[in-house]
Amino acid sequence: MNVLFDLLVASWQLLREAAVYIIFGLLISGLVGVVLAPGTVARHLGRGRFHSVFKVALLGIPLPL
Repeated sequence: MNVLFDLLVASWQLLREAAVYIIFGLLISGLVGVVLAPGTVARHLGRGRFHSVFKVALLGIPLPL
C-alpha cells in the first residue's frame, strides 16, 4: 500500500512541475488555431510523410526549452 501512495505522490509532484509547460503549450496551440486557418496548417503539415514529420519536429523542439 505504501508503494501505491508513493507512486501517487510522485505522479502528483510531476504533474505540478509540468503544469506550467502544459498550460503554455495549450495557450500556444490555441493561438495557432485562432491565427492560422486550418487550410494553412494542413498545407504545411499534411502533404508528405517525411516533410510533415520534419517540420513538426522543428516546430516542437523549442517548446520544452
